[in-house]
Amino acid sequence: MKEKLFKGLLIVFAIMVVLLPLSRTRADSGWDSSYSSSGSSSSYSGGSSYSGGSSYHSYSSSSSYGSSFDGDFNLSLFIFIIFVTTIIIIIISKRAPSYYSSNRYEIRLMTQDEVNAIDSSINIDEFMKQSFDLFVKIQEAWENFKYDELRDLLSDELFNNYKMQLETLELESGKNIMDDYTYVDGGIISINKTDLTEEVKIKLHVRMKDYVIDTTDNSVRHGDPAKIMDNNYIITLERSIRSEITNCPNCGGELKDTASQVCPYCDAVLVKGSKEFVMVKKENVKGQYR
Repeated sequence: MKEKLFKGLLIVFAIMVVLLPLSRTRADSGWDSSYSSSGSSSSYSGGSSYSGGSSYHSYSSSSSYGSSFDGDFNLSLFIFIIFVTTIIIIIISKRAPSYYSSNRYEIRLMTQDEVNAIDSSINIDEFMKQSFDLFVKIQEAWENFKYDELRDLLSDELFNNYKMQLETLELESGKNIMDDYTYVDGGIISINKTDLTEEVKIKLHVRMKDYVIDTTDNSVRHGDPAKIMDNNYIITLERSIRSEITNCPNCGGELKDTASQVCPYCDAVLVKGSKEFVMVKKENVKGQYR
């Protein structure tokens, strides 16, 4: 909300920067200039028609009406700008979503009765505890470059994505340190079941330390080891209802050797269908230092 409000104010400010000098130009060329220049023509250097006494008197007497008109016009313009600015700020404030009230995506968490209607085996409190434990295991495996553990905790696509990122981080002598995990709150957003899979989307609010070091000298590259990150995640979990997969989830190629851990067509690592929930997607919708 602050970012959108700030952008709106910048736009309004830019409009005022353009319009206000125009209004001042009209005022300076009218009553104020003619009145203040009776003994000096320095502000209008080279303006011979304005430097003479007769020209001054003639100008001031003939411009008194115009000066009053310009003054009224400038006042009206200024009031109009203030009015427009106020309206824009109100519109931006109302349209900008508040994270803590609507959670940015207007998230509504499911009740236990709603969950039971889809899958009575899921208890929300227990499921959130298990989801938090899964989250911590993934983070710890990520931190310590444990690819085998990540393979069992992530979907095929997410594992391959994490693997590439970790390989790059390791080549650059970096390491993502995370510690002091605390579960704050969370809940189930949605449950979708098919004949093959069950997908559960959750909101997970956690606090932890999160920073990156250089493994060559243990210096901190990113983040602050002394501060705690307060993160709100939208996480998608999925488990398989079938025992085997016949096609590669990455490229769609047919898998004749179901015991193989690598797709023969695209070389993607195959996690296979897990009976346990694995992470399919993780999105940090709000993160900040405490």
